[in-house]
Amino acid sequence: MASSQKDTSISRLPLLAVAYLHRGHRQDQKWTYRQALTNTALKVSLRMFTALHMRPHLSLKPNLEGKQFVLIEPAKPELYIGVAVDEQVKPETIGGTWYPERLSPETLVPEGDYVVLHLHGGSYVLGDGRTASCRFLANNLLSHTPATYVFCLQYRLAVDPRGRFPAQLQDVISAWYYLIHTMHIPSSRLVLSGDSCGGDLVLGLLRYIVQYDNPSLLPAPKCSWVFSPWCNVLNAHNTHAWIESQNYKTDCIPASFPAWGAKQFLGDLEITEPIEQFVAPIRHPFPLPSPVLIVTGGREVLCQAHQELAYAFGKLPQNASSVELFVEENVPHDVLMVGWIMNFREEARRCSERAGAFMTGV
Repeated sequence: MASSQKDTSISRLPLLAVAYLHRGHRQDQKWTYRQALTNTALKVSLRMFTALHMRPHLSLKPNLEGKQFVLIEPAKPELYIGVAVDEQVKPETIGGTWYPERLSPETLVPEGDYVVLHLHGGSYVLGDGRTASCRFLANNLLSHTPATYVFCLQYRLAVDPRGRFPAQLQDVISAWYYLIHTMHIPSSRLVLSGDSCGGDLVLGLLRYIVQYDNPSLLPAPKCSWVFSPWCNVLNAHNTHAWIESQNYKTDCIPASFPAWGAKQFLGDLEITEPIEQFVAPIRHPFPLPSPVLIVTGGREVLCQAHQELAYAFGKLPQNASSVELFVEENVPHDVLMVGWIMNFREEARRCSERAGAFMTGV
């Protein structure tokens, strides 16, 4: 743990800023000076966020997003069953941001055009889907896939008093119902997308759709994309394994950040097998209701886990042609979210283009 703290100490940033001037001292010698420095700066920032136990407050006001921001009411009570039912955590009103502009319920989505529901990352303790953090991601998907609209959900964070699991699953169910039954978008025109913990949520909703087994109320999307998915929340407490990864040096996530997120997300829950299925999908593959693309970075700690995830799901006979893995070799965790900060714009574009090609090929 001491080496982890040294690696993410703010006092070392000036020294590293000088050291990185020499390419041989960078985490990856192929990286630019900016990529090396911002990688470490992100790691330091997230460690500080965790050490201070920061608890962001989510607003349900439009703020800078204006008409792009909408509110979503809970769906019908019968839509929440199984692990989505909790005595302490109930479905609530949530928000979301439309890109590039707000879609009207009267707008028909023509043949060949698609709407993406995107679920942001942040270890369940950070993020809101708004323009400050998600504009780059949304613009990439709009520019390099057949998607004409992207809806980024502002689901509850785990640091909220009512934000532990299954709050986020409830919110995604509400959003999926909203897109299909309020916005009248056919499921054949819908794509489910998520980065990091949002990728975990994508797999959670797909599992829920299979378990709910009512295509008229909760149909499956045309396909799904999971970018650097967090596929085993239960393992986040093992910070030693994270730090000992061969990719720890090149990743932008400190071990403490997912550990803090998992602690808040799971709270006082008793981890029964039905719950474990949703928070550790790598341990519990299931027959997918529609194809899934898994995108990973070759320099992120979770790269091997993503390879194992693709194998675990792909070896099920029902999923034989439904799972694809794409590796962007030279990037750390969640390049589609951090690409604008670290100047991995070209790599983010390639990941988006692969997602678009995957969608077109389904």
